[in-house]
Amino acid sequence: MTVHINEQPERAGERGTGHTGATQLSTHDPVPASPPPSQGAKVRVLAVLLAVAVGIASALAAYVVGHHVTKDVGEPFVWAAATFLGVTTLATHLIEKSGLID
Repeated sequence: MTVHINEQPERAGERGTGHTGATQLSTHDPVPASPPPSQGAKVRVLAVLLAVAVGIASALAAYVVGHHVTKDVGEPFVWAAATFLGVTTLATHLIEKSGLID
């Protein structure tokens, strides 16, 4: 016998049991499901990741070129860092102008 608050006791075979006598679970979910995350947040994250990936690729290319062109050890790192900052900033501004991120 199952007793529910503010209800009559439930008898076996009336409600909640199937033909085999096994208890059936209610499909009613008392807690509403949360809404899915907005697509805008996903687009912003992907746009920033794209800008960073392009910046990393261009920084690597600048480092390789700087390594072959200069004889100084630290100069290719400066080239790579400056290229990363410049390309990432440019990509972010282009993405903003296209309207993907605010």
